[in-house]
Amino acid sequence: MKETEEYMTVRLAEDGNPILDQFSEEGFVDCTFRIVKQVSGESTYRLHVSASHQGATVGFEVVVVKGIRGGLTDELELIPDHVYYDGVTFFRSGPESDRLMKVMAELYELDVEAGRMIESFSFTVIALHQDNVDMECQPIKLKLFGNDTEGLDDYFESFLNLSLSDGFVFWDEKDPDYRAPLIKSLSTAPAI
Repeated sequence: MKETEEYMTVRLAEDGNPILDQFSEEGFVDCTFRIVKQVSGESTYRLHVSASHQGATVGFEVVVVKGIRGGLTDELELIPDHVYYDGVTFFRSGPESDRLMKVMAELYELDVEAGRMIESFSFTVIALHQDNVDMECQPIKLKLFGNDTEGLDDYFESFLNLSLSDGFVFWDEKDPDYRAPLIKSLSTAPAI
C-alpha cells in the first residue's frame, strides 16, 4: 500500500481527480482514485471513487463491509473466521465505469475492447493485517478474490487499499496473469 506520506504526493489532473495510473510500475498497473462521496451505512461504507485518464473521468462505486478484522495471525497464517465473503462489491456508476473498463483493458495491453462495466461484482476479502484496523481513521490493506467459488472459471486476485481519512482508494494489480479474467469478469467484453 502507498505509505501515508505518498497520499500527499498524489498528482491531480486539471479536473481535481488523481491521475489513474500514476503509481504503476514496470509490469504492474496500479490505479489511484479519490473518494468523491462516502456514505456510512449501518454495516457498510459506500464510496463513489473517480480518477482521470488522458482528460476523461473514470470511476465506479465500491461497497465495503464495516468491521473487517485482520486476516492474519502473528505467524502470518490465515484466520478462517476473518474471511469476508461478499466483503467488497463494485458497482457500475454510469459511463465513467464503462470508460474505466476500456482504459484498464488498454493499460493491461489486452487484445480486446472491453464493453460496458457489469452492474455489480462481489469479492471475497481478507485484510492483510495481523491486528484490527479502524477503517475510519487508519489505512486498510485488502486482498480481493474474484470468482473464487468452487466451479467458477476466471479466478483472479487484486488489492484494494483504502484510506478513508485521506480520501483515496488504491486498486492495485496482484499479478499480470489475472488481467484477462478481471476484465472478462467486470465488463461485457467479448471472450478473451
